[in-house]
Amino acid sequence: MNVGKKMLPKQKEKKIKIFEAAREIFAEKGYENTTMSQIAFASNVAIGTIYEYFDNKEELFFYVAAERYETFDKELKIQLSGIKSAFDKIRKYIWFYFYYFQKDPVYAELWLFNIRLNKRLSASNEHPWMQQSGRVIIDMLREGQAEGIVRQDVSLYVIRHMILGSLEHAMTRWLLKGKVYDVLPYSENISDLIIEAIKKRS
Repeated sequence: MNVGKKMLPKQKEKKIKIFEAAREIFAEKGYENTTMSQIAFASNVAIGTIYEYFDNKEELFFYVAAERYETFDKELKIQLSGIKSAFDKIRKYIWFYFYYFQKDPVYAELWLFNIRLNKRLSASNEHPWMQQSGRVIIDMLREGQAEGIVRQDVSLYVIRHMILGSLEHAMTRWLLKGKVYDVLPYSENISDLIIEAIKKRS
């Protein structure tokens, strides 16, 4: 990948244009139906210019995914900073997931309909650190066990699947329904149900 080298301002501008065009087209058409020619036309650059930054379409696809997820991860850390209780962190995580994807529905479609379903993602350079979201949930649950508020007799990985599965299902339905309602109210109900299921009984 040629994206790590130092770039001049005009080069950065071109890369941003390519990134934004690719993000929109991948979300609209999916990975398989998107061509580099379409991205070049939408970004108003020559197709050869794209190959100055990315070796192929797959590399560009995973770069778009990684860049947006990195933004999610950074903003999530800010949201969680200063929160002590594991349950409060879980509530904030669930709320922020809905908030982030609702404000960026293009990335929501790209993530849920393209990236999550792409088998080649597991072989990409971006995959290991894109699993960070799952690790954050596990860390919060372990903190809860250390606090004595999360049950010790449950699988943390099953709980993680419950949380992510609930969020992804709710967001997928929101997208398929045309994004015509506010998805944020789901956060409180989902948080209540999950916390009720995993909290330690006195």
